[in-house]
Amino acid sequence: MADQYTDHLKLNLSSLGGVSLNQRQLEENFKKIDKEFNQRSVNVSWFGAAGDGVQDDTAALQQMIDSTPDYSMLRIPGGRYKITSTLHIRKQGIRFFGTHKGRYRQGKGVTSIEYYGTGPCFQIGDESLPTFSGFQNVQFHDLSIRYEGAVRTALNNPFSQAAKRGYYGKGTSGIQDWKGGGVVLDNVLIEHFETGFWGYESDVDFLVNAEINYNKRGIHLENRSSQFTSLGLLTMGNDTALDLNSSNGARFLASQHIKDGSSSDIPIRIDDFMNAEFIGCWFEGLSLEHRVTVPSFIQIGATKETKNVALRDSILAIADKWTDKYDNHLSVCNNFVDVVIGKKILLDEVGGYPRNLRHLVSFSGSSSTQQVMLRSHLDFSYSDNLYYENNGTGQALLLGEKYSDEGIEQLEATFFKAYIDTRQNISAGNWQKVNFNQITNDEVTEFDVNNRHWRAKRSGKYRIQVYVSTDPQVDGNRTRLALHVNDEQATGGSAYAYLDDRVIGGLNSGALSGTIELKLKAGSFIDIRVFSQNKTDILPGGGITYLIISRI
Repeated sequence: MADQYTDHLKLNLSSLGGVSLNQRQLEENFKKIDKEFNQRSVNVSWFGAAGDGVQDDTAALQQMIDSTPDYSMLRIPGGRYKITSTLHIRKQGIRFFGTHKGRYRQGKGVTSIEYYGTGPCFQIGDESLPTFSGFQNVQFHDLSIRYEGAVRTALNNPFSQAAKRGYYGKGTSGIQDWKGGGVVLDNVLIEHFETGFWGYESDVDFLVNAEINYNKRGIHLENRSSQFTSLGLLTMGNDTALDLNSSNGARFLASQHIKDGSSSDIPIRIDDFMNAEFIGCWFEGLSLEHRVTVPSFIQIGATKETKNVALRDSILAIADKWTDKYDNHLSVCNNFVDVVIGKKILLDEVGGYPRNLRHLVSFSGSSSTQQVMLRSHLDFSYSDNLYYENNGTGQALLLGEKYSDEGIEQLEATFFKAYIDTRQNISAGNWQKVNFNQITNDEVTEFDVNNRHWRAKRSGKYRIQVYVSTDPQVDGNRTRLALHVNDEQATGGSAYAYLDDRVIGGLNSGALSGTIELKLKAGSFIDIRVFSQNKTDILPGGGITYLIISRI
């Protein structure tokens, strides 16, 4: 239904009035429209708020919230609003509108909520509610929410410390949603809280162009806080930027995570969670001058199984390594992803400067569920030619595909070749291990030279090829070639399969060979053994006595 306000709006923004407006006139009209919008909204100044940073405006804001019905539009003009205790929201669909200017939304004319209390600054619902609160769809637009109280605790993050911003209000949170959901943060800045945004059974929340900086925990979701979405989120200087726990469904689109974490804090923690996706994101580590190593940028499944985590088309901005007093070259971040208990983890085209990490992926748990799929145009490798490191005792399974002009290359797949470099004496009538001691290829470091056996790091199907050359045999001598699986006996033992068995003799009879395909479990080991009825020598050389193993 048209009224004087909407008529005024039409005439000033269109040509309906028959008058063409120049740029200056348009700007003046927008100022008038903005003023009229402020006048038509419920304004906190009506309730006695001063916004001068001196007067306690807690009662004024709380009265405004309590006095208006659901779905009201609440205006907080530019200014500094001193809040000393929690603002309780027991309404549905109310919308707070402030004013912002510039990237960080601070300074003259900005709406700044300055919190001096304990607990949450804004609390939607409360812990007394046993079930769904019904207080949904609360929206915050163009606000700066910062803790300014005196009860401060130091952050561990070195970037925030260097910027003189390294503190948070102990026991505080910026916005807490208790069993509601549908919270919207639009152009909202939250700084210096123990938890910036806290959702408990808070689902279908949406953050757009939010900034969560200098907090102990930036965003914390727990207990079925599902279907969370952010667009253009910026986190910076937090000890932990994202803490996703015991929930299902989170999407981070074009988010930036800059200089979060410390030597004891992981920037992004995902635990007991299912279905998290990061698309087109920027992950930036600490700077070289901080001389601090963050254990990993993302930790998955610290205490319980976490699955279906995908990181796609994102950039790793990892600074060059720094040098300690012992002249060791250390990474500012050891690993991009650390998997403790997790499966169906996908890294798809994560580029930038991952070469400055110690490894792209680490496996630090003891679980049989530690799986990562890597797909990328990788133009680098680490010093050991592996893209992961196994710091634990669990499965540690990384499947990799490298995209190149030649097609798709499988990474971290077994291809092993070894040979002997000196003659090996074989005594008459005994089974003996072949002393393979020179490695030509071992991309996944699966061969144990000391024990002369190869151990599979992953379960799968393998092809094993053996060729053993010996001195010419006495006519009628019987020689045999066998594969042993998980045989702890140094000599003798029971063969898994006989690869060759022949009675030979003469000048041209000095070789044994065989090929077999078999399934092995992760951790299974094999060795090759030779039997000769008469004494003989195995001949050295990569072309005449060798073992080749490949995963198929």
